[in-house]
Amino acid sequence: MLAWVGTFRGIQAVLFLPLLGVVAACSSVPLDQPGPPTVQVSKAPVVKPQPPEPVKHENWEPAPQGGGYYLDDGPGDLRPANLDELPSAQPQLEPIAIRNTRPYTVMGQSFTPQTSLEEPYQQKGRASWYGKKFHGAKTANGEIYDMHQMTAAHPTLPLPSYAKVTNLSNGKSVIVRVNDRGPFLRGRIIDLSYAAAFQLDYIKHGSAEVMVEKMTPDAIAQYHAERNGGRAVARSASVEQVSMAKPSALAPVSRTPLYLQIGAFGNKSNAEALVGRVVSSHESFGKASQILSESGIHRVLVGPFANIDQANEAAIELSAFVEVQPVIKQDLILP
Repeated sequence: MLAWVGTFRGIQAVLFLPLLGVVAACSSVPLDQPGPPTVQVSKAPVVKPQPPEPVKHENWEPAPQGGGYYLDDGPGDLRPANLDELPSAQPQLEPIAIRNTRPYTVMGQSFTPQTSLEEPYQQKGRASWYGKKFHGAKTANGEIYDMHQMTAAHPTLPLPSYAKVTNLSNGKSVIVRVNDRGPFLRGRIIDLSYAAAFQLDYIKHGSAEVMVEKMTPDAIAQYHAERNGGRAVARSASVEQVSMAKPSALAPVSRTPLYLQIGAFGNKSNAEALVGRVVSSHESFGKASQILSESGIHRVLVGPFANIDQANEAAIELSAFVEVQPVIKQDLILP
């Protein structure tokens, strides 16, 4: 398992455990990112989305040792007893961490991350896994790596985003939340957490031939529609792209509009106070703000936006003026 600290941790002699697969690199901190940014947005602090709540495991059991991993990595001494019942990550729309969208170079290889959740991605290749060596360390997305959650590292998929990974040898599939960079050894396309690799049944082999499919907003909508017993509504692909830096950014929307939820309160006066701060800080966003009150909860929404890219740009822009953590919402029923 390769990673880096300051320079790349693991740019050291590459050793192989006897008869074991080698796990490719994962970064545990943001990568050096030379060159100009790929996307043009206003200068603003990174929007830090709230990651899923850590899974609480009540019962633990000794973790079988062995399997394919790099040097002193591995499964750890204990693992949750219910690891085979751990549900896949629940895909949702999250603003992209803009600092992780710039091209970068690692070990002589250049990578250009995707800058859009809309852009499709599907690739076959070898998947590896990483475990105790980085358990509790920061991922490239600035979150804490938990080897017992359904997460993954990928060189170019947006951070964060979601992907369906299928083990082609046995047909097993999981959905993972991509929140880290890696792997960087040639011949590997994705690094899964110990939990995800366990469910795909390739821990003992070290790697497996997989299909990686990015969960685009349409795929996420379809996923939730199928779980709810309904049908996903087709989204228009011909909406005009606009820049949130201009007051005219909020374009008319004909179907499945998206909103940014920037706050939810039990007291309506608190919601109104947040709207007031938005109005005084940014005229365009102020005009696009509203409060949705239902079941005693008062949600402050900004929008609508025509597509995920526009909503993501707006989240970045908005955070420059108001200290909020926007969450992208779709298919809201508004009065």
